[in-house]
Amino acid sequence: MADVTASLIASARPALDEGLLRALAASLGEDAAAVQRRLAALARYEAADEPDRVRHLWRFTNPAALLPAAIGTAAAGGAPARAPRPGDAAAVIDLWPGMAPVLETAPGLPEGTIMLAAGADAGAQPATDLFGALNEAAWNAGATVKVAAGARLAGPIHVRVHAAGPAALPRLRVEVGAGAEASVVEQHVGGGPDVRVAGRTFVAAGAGARVRHALVQVWEAGTCGHLAVETAAAADADVLTVCGVFGGDDTKLEVEAVLAGAGARSEIIGVALVAGKQHADVHTCHRHAAAHTASRIDYKAVAGQQARSTYTGLIRIDDEAHHCEAYQENRNLLLSSRARADAIPELEIHNQEVSCSHGATIAPVDEEQLFYLESRCLDPREALGLVVGGFLENTLARLPDDARAMVESFVGPRLATIREGTA
Repeated sequence: MADVTASLIASARPALDEGLLRALAASLGEDAAAVQRRLAALARYEAADEPDRVRHLWRFTNPAALLPAAIGTAAAGGAPARAPRPGDAAAVIDLWPGMAPVLETAPGLPEGTIMLAAGADAGAQPATDLFGALNEAAWNAGATVKVAAGARLAGPIHVRVHAAGPAALPRLRVEVGAGAEASVVEQHVGGGPDVRVAGRTFVAAGAGARVRHALVQVWEAGTCGHLAVETAAAADADVLTVCGVFGGDDTKLEVEAVLAGAGARSEIIGVALVAGKQHADVHTCHRHAAAHTASRIDYKAVAGQQARSTYTGLIRIDDEAHHCEAYQENRNLLLSSRARADAIPELEIHNQEVSCSHGATIAPVDEEQLFYLESRCLDPREALGLVVGGFLENTLARLPDDARAMVESFVGPRLATIREGTA
C-alpha cells in the first residue's frame, strides 16, 4: 500500500525544468543569483522523497491532493483591484501570483521603518522536503519585509496573499529587528475550483523583539493547499503566532517555532471551524534550542456535518535547553455524529530540568448545556451557537485586539450558519 501511495504522489508532482524556472524568474525581474537559487532548489525538489504517510504528520492528509497539476509563468491577470487599506494599518502588502509585491504605507510613517523587497530567499534555510523545495524553486509571489531595529509600529502590517490561477506559490519573509515591536496579519484569500496553494512564511524576531503574527486562511470552496510557517526567536524575544483555518476544502498547515536564544518566549494560538466535507490538518512544533525559554500552545477546532479536524503537536526540548517551560492544549468539539477529529500531542524531552505538559480532548456538544439553555426559552440552534461561542471564548480572549477582531470576523459568520442549522 505504501508503494502504491508513493507512486500516486510521484505522478501528481508538477513538472519543473530549468526553462520554466528561468521564465518565472524573468517574469518577476529577478537577478542571476536568484535564478541560481531556484535551480539549486530544483535539484532538491527532484531529489525529495514523497511524504511518508505512515508518519503521523501526513497520516491524515493525502499530499497528492494538495499539489498543483501544473505551474505556469502567467500573471494573475490584469491589474487586480485592491481592497481599501484598513485605517489602523501601518502598511498593506498585496501578493499576487506572477506580480511584484504592492506596498502601501500609512501617511506619516518615518522613512526606513518598514522596508520591502521582492522575493524571500535571504536567510531562509534550504528546503529539502517536497513542498518546501517546490515553493523555493517555483514561487510566483514573494516579499521580504523588514522592520527596523527599535521601531514601534502603531498599527499592524497587513499582508494579503491572493490564491489566483491554478497554482499559487507565495513566499513571505518577515524580519523584525532587535528591540522592535510589530504585528503582522497574513490573510490568505481568493481561490476557487481546482486552485492549489503551496506557501511558506518565515518570521525572524531579533533579540528583545516583540512580534505578533497572525495567519488566517479563508480560501474559497474548491481550494486546497499546504502552508508552512517557520519562526525563529532570538534571545529575550516574545513571539505570538495566531493561526485560523476557515475556508477551502483540504488544508495542511505546519507551524514551527524555534526558541533559539535564552529567555525567548513563544505562544501559538489556533482556531479552526470546518463544515461540509472540509478537512483542516494542523501540525505545530515548539523546539526549545536554548535555556530559560518558555512556550505555550492553545489550539481549538470545531467540526460540523462531515468535516474533519486533525491536530498533531510536538514539543521538543534539546539537550542543552535547561530550565524550560512548555505547555500544549488541544480541544476539539464535534457538532455532528458524522464529524471527526484526530489529536496526537507529543513530547520529546532531552534533559530533566524542564516543566512540560500537554492535554487533548475530543467530545460532542454537551447535551446538558443545550438542555439548560433551551429551558431558558432559547431556540435549539441559538443554544448551539452559544455553546460553540463559549467553547472558543477563552482562546479568542488571548488574542491581541487587532488579531482577535479579524479572527472574529470569520468566526461570526460560521457561528451564524450554526444558528441557522446549516453547519
